[in-house]
Amino acid sequence: MPGAAVLQYPVKPSLRFAVSLLLLHMIAVIVVYATAVPLPVKLVLLLLIFLNLFYYLARDVLLLLPDSWREISLDQHGVSIITRDGSSVLGQVANQTVISPYFVVLCLRLEGHRLLVSRVIFPDALSTGAFREFCVYLKFA
Repeated sequence: MPGAAVLQYPVKPSLRFAVSLLLLHMIAVIVVYATAVPLPVKLVLLLLIFLNLFYYLARDVLLLLPDSWREISLDQHGVSIITRDGSSVLGQVANQTVISPYFVVLCLRLEGHRLLVSRVIFPDALSTGAFREFCVYLKFA
């Protein structure tokens, strides 16, 4: 339909997401530390936990990696994602998307991908008022 509205949402770093990631990874570290497994296994698990933390901080919080989402555009035909390296990916919002007042788990079925791709978006990752508009559009679209 010509003239259909395209809603664009530039994504910025989220302090809430960073704190959530840190807390969840620290809980995982405590659990590994408290288990009765040999020390070399604990060290490997701790290394994997820290590598996971750094990866998600770099990709989803600090938006430093080439596949970090910089902008989300929504219209009647689907979703367009602009990544940090400037590439654009098209897709559809999947039914598994979770919408709450505190965060959105945006699940997308991207063109050319077999599996779903998901990202967590907190209110402070979008401009003021845009998070509410984003949630309303996702709920009723």
